[in-house]
Amino acid sequence: MNRKVTLIILILLALYMASTQAASVGRTGMNLRCQCIKTHSKIIHPKHLKDTQILESSPHCPKRQIIVTVQDKKVCLNPNQPWVKEFLRQKKLKFSEEKVKVGIFKGLGHS
Repeated sequence: MNRKVTLIILILLALYMASTQAASVGRTGMNLRCQCIKTHSKIIHPKHLKDTQILESSPHCPKRQIIVTVQDKKVCLNPNQPWVKEFLRQKKLKFSEEKVKVGIFKGLGHS
């Protein structure tokens, strides 16, 4: 009887450990397949695009994936569309300008 209880506890512990490992892989954003099966090609005004996520190609997905949030829905954009390329270029430019402003601001604070 005592061995059966110990065996059941060990099995439950192993199952628990396996489930927490799987959950932690999901939280880190590590996916073992492409997230974008279909892509959206029609122009969406940039003011409607929120939370841009760029996933570069990897061993698990050979495609570059651009995922944005539009009205609380995740949408995959076609990275080959000219408007998407321009959107990404503007996004990078804006990010670079913000980094420079923060750097200058920090530099002024150290005098």
